[in-house]
Amino acid sequence: MKDSEFKKFQHNVPNASRINSKGTNISSVGNYRPDISIKNNDDRVFLVLESEHKSDRKAFIGALVHAFKYADEQKSRLCLVFVMKETGNQTTVDQVSNNIRPYYIWLNPIANVTLTAVYIISDVEYIASAHANETLLASEFISRCIAL
Repeated sequence: MKDSEFKKFQHNVPNASRINSKGTNISSVGNYRPDISIKNNDDRVFLVLESEHKSDRKAFIGALVHAFKYADEQKSRLCLVFVMKETGNQTTVDQVSNNIRPYYIWLNPIANVTLTAVYIISDVEYIASAHANETLLASEFISRCIAL
């Protein structure tokens, strides 16, 4: 799913939360523009969604580092969800998770565990989840993902 389509998509956000941004800067001390950020009822960003339609490992790692940096600067607990387009056998959710897991493990203690979870889901599964009315981060949604 392209970024423009992803930003217009009907995301099933958890109760007592709302979409905060769609590609605009959310950082007060830098430049962090996730595809979608979601705030909780305490007015804090707790969930970031990134749509990746290319199989560029560097893009995933860059988004991971940005999320870690933002969570650390904000001293808030943050969950990151990658929604990716699988390209046959060349780039799958399994392959991407295996490629970026070492970076997540390496960065986690540095950032004082403020990035609480990272999930990767295919865009096909993300759309199926939305059509099934599954709320983001609900157990049904998470069962469709691979967790780092």
